Amino acid sequence: MTTESTELGLPVAGIIPFSATDWPGRLTVTMFTQGCPWRCIYCHNPTLQQVSAGAHDFSEVTTLLEHRRGLIDGLVISGGEPTMHRALPGAVREVHQRGFQVGLHTCGYAPIRLAALLDDESTRPDWIGLDVKAQVSDLPGVVGCTPSAAARSTAALSIVAEAAARTGMEVQVRTTVWAGGVVERNLAALRDHVAEYGFDLVVQQARGVGPDGHYRVSA
Repeated sequence: MTTESTELGLPVAGIIPFSATDWPGRLTVTMFTQGCPWRCIYCHNPTLQQVSAGAHDFSEVTTLLEHRRGLIDGLVISGGEPTMHRALPGAVREVHQRGFQVGLHTCGYAPIRLAALLDDESTRPDWIGLDVKAQVSDLPGVVGCTPSAAARSTAALSIVAEAAARTGMEVQVRTTVWAGGVVERNLAALRDHVAEYGFDLVVQQARGVGPDGHYRVSA
């Protein structure tokens, strides 16, 4: 098999050699891409937000997968935000060619790219963890995006739902709350919205944040 690693250019910020928490029910190698277009107020990994070269080469990930063949179920690609990188489809394709399943964490900020990824069987993840950060009206205040970007991002949920129904791709839809925050206050409406697409909403609690929801290293 011809490896695509040297051409991928996928910026790998970090690698977890073994994880039992990033894909429900699966044991994985987990990698984190560098760069994210959003600025979630509770983000506990702000060092991943800047767009820059990664600390690792993608070939390190594939080498680790091969060394752990038979011990792990697949690879989770997290971030940052993986879908902002044009190299993502090639990375998923290469991992599939090696016989491993792929899980993807995404906030769905780029629905067109997400749809293209899911339309091609070779680049379609076997599982997606989709972060629905907030209702569209609350999204700019939570992630720092423009209202127009918030409106565009809402298409991601329907795109993922359609692909899941068509292909059997596994999906987890989740959101993050903090005490008294806007997401928690409007959680019932967000839960109902997600249920319209056939998913239960998994609620995660932000950690290390102050009363305003902003991440604090000393918290």
